Amino acid sequence: RKNLEKMSSKRQKKLQARKNQTLEEQEDEIEYVPRDAKVKITWPRTLAGIDDSKFICIWPNNINSKKTIIRGRRIAKEAGCEDPLVHEMSEVCQYYKLTHVVEPYKQIPRDFNFYPGRIKVQLVDENGKIMNQEVPNRRSLMLKMGELIPKLASRKKKQQQDHQAGIGTSGTLTTGAAGGNKKKGKKKGRR
Repeated sequence: RKNLEKMSSKRQKKLQARKNQTLEEQEDEIEYVPRDAKVKITWPRTLAGIDDSKFICIWPNNINSKKTIIRGRRIAKEAGCEDPLVHEMSEVCQYYKLTHVVEPYKQIPRDFNFYPGRIKVQLVDENGKIMNQEVPNRRSLMLKMGELIPKLASRKKKQQQDHQAGIGTSGTLTTGAAGGNKKKGKKKGRR
């Protein structure tokens, strides 16, 4: 009976130590805040809170050359770019001085496993006048995005980092398993 009391007290001490340890860890951790789909980033910032109900909506899938038409691509593959990000699309809109709203956590219903976000752009003002003559409609804006996004400095920098990460210590490009994966031929069944 004394052994049981000793074991229980040791066990209680261990449990108390674990509780104290978890309390200390919780104090050190950063509080997790879930992504809010209602977050909006307006450009220019002075127009924060603008009514964007009349703006056109463009998803990254609309200009992604890797996507099919069923998955949301809206322009030719040759005119699109590979894996565009919302902030890159925003840079193109800033280049053309178009008022736009970035919604970084929205997800396209057709392909929710890919890059999140969408951009809403104001192409015409309240009077119906085109904001920028170079991009009079949605299609021309998507074509300009497909043309300019691969030329962005941030995109080139990212590609250089990816390329350097792919180079091994010997200076050659690392690939999959060495050796051939030859098929030996059709196996014969029972005769």
